[in-house]
Amino acid sequence: MDMAAATAALRVHVSDQNSNRQLAAEAGAIEAVVAALQAHPQVAEVQEQGCRALRNAVAAAMRAHPQEAGVQGQGCRALCNVCSGTDGAGRAREQRAAAIVAALQAHPQEVEVQAEGYRALGNVCSGTDAAGHARSQRAAEAGAIEAVVAAMQAHPQEEEVQEFYNKTP
Repeated sequence: MDMAAATAALRVHVSDQNSNRQLAAEAGAIEAVVAALQAHPQVAEVQEQGCRALRNAVAAAMRAHPQEAGVQGQGCRALCNVCSGTDGAGRAREQRAAAIVAALQAHPQEVEVQAEGYRALGNVCSGTDAAGHARSQRAAEAGAIEAVVAAMQAHPQEEEVQEFYNKTP
């Protein structure tokens, strides 16, 4: 089995059940994925499958620790990076909007979560094509607009929050 196929198989395996995610993590799966990404920087399929596996790990961490502002802030930052780009692989965006909105809603007083969440929403909602508008609509349905307004009201003196929230994603 080549590296891309192995990474894809791991991603599918750990996406099935929480117990599988835990077993994979304990077995060193994240380290193995990172090692594969570093060892094969020119192999697009390895990079794609590895990024997908890491994206799933980040989302799982956010779901497992919804009340931990540090996890939510760094998770939003990671999803911001994961959701950037215009290619099909980078467009797993709408699946992540709900996690980002949940982080914003759970931590309205945490400036880092608000700023990083907004950056991530900006990437999730980017695009002027029909798909971009559809992602924006799904983010709005998940409560993104209310979360943005609440953050602006909660942090009127925080330049970092106001700066990002006053930009159109």
